[in-house]
Amino acid sequence: GNIYVNAAILGLAELPGRLVALILMDRIGRKFTFMGSIGLGCVCMFVSIYDNPISRKIMYSVGKALSATLWAVIYLYSSEMYPTKIRNLGSGIGSAAARVAALIAPFIGDWLLTSPIVPYILVGALAILCSGVFMFMPETSGKDMPQTLEDFELLFDDKKEKNKMADEKL
Repeated sequence: GNIYVNAAILGLAELPGRLVALILMDRIGRKFTFMGSIGLGCVCMFVSIYDNPISRKIMYSVGKALSATLWAVIYLYSSEMYPTKIRNLGSGIGSAAARVAALIAPFIGDWLLTSPIVPYILVGALAILCSGVFMFMPETSGKDMPQTLEDFELLFDDKKEKNKMADEKL
């Protein structure tokens, strides 16, 4: 198709992704919004392997919306996750890692010339890996942002956090 029309469609696909992120992050939390979005994105990647141009365009658009959802979650989550003293550093390192991935992405796309399936499998496998790692991260929705490293450690230990909340009520 026309490159400009395709770019416009993919740009418009981000709007529902951002709206979904806003709604789901408050309803089901950041963690499950991230894991669900990346899981669905993985499904889109694997469905895109098939050589049907219409389903591929639909999967690309859905994938772009899910990508917008993921970015909204990641930026909010990273700012809520780190303690105050290292919040800028943590968010900056995460952003820099994303930029490095953006530099690597065109080389993965070049693999389409050698094998049309390898890039989809690689990115899908990385999505599964990210989702698996994220399962071990704490939920930050509805919790106070950590101010100290001790508060940060409490995010990972629910029992200690419940004891701290009980002590504060006394």
